Amino acid sequence: MTTSIRNIILISYVLVLSLSTVSGLSSNSIITPPKISPATQLPNLFYNWKSNQRIRYQVCGPEDGKPVLLVHGLFVNSDHWRKTIRFLGDEGYRAYAIDLWGCGYSSKPPRDSAEAQSVNGEN
Repeated sequence: MTTSIRNIILISYVLVLSLSTVSGLSSNSIITPPKISPATQLPNLFYNWKSNQRIRYQVCGPEDGKPVLLVHGLFVNSDHWRKTIRFLGDEGYRAYAIDLWGCGYSSKPPRDSAEAQSVNGEN
């Protein structure tokens, strides 16, 4: 993953961290995702964020394509972009769809846990 895409992902998380940590998330179990998303037929990839938080993402399109970041809405995940990510990839863009922290196959620490508090941007 290029530095610019990594920065885009990190900026996206800064915007949603507060929402994620106050939304009442309580699942601490680790779910093993399939290697290939059944919705998109793309590999499920992971970015290891601070404090060992895993952020799932999918990518489609040529490596030299102009990058596009697809961020899902509340209560869904990156599979929500299943048609759009393929379309953008076919049009020559390098499309990235991410699961926000606390959604989909990304990490979901309990909101009051030390783990969540260490990454919420308020400490």
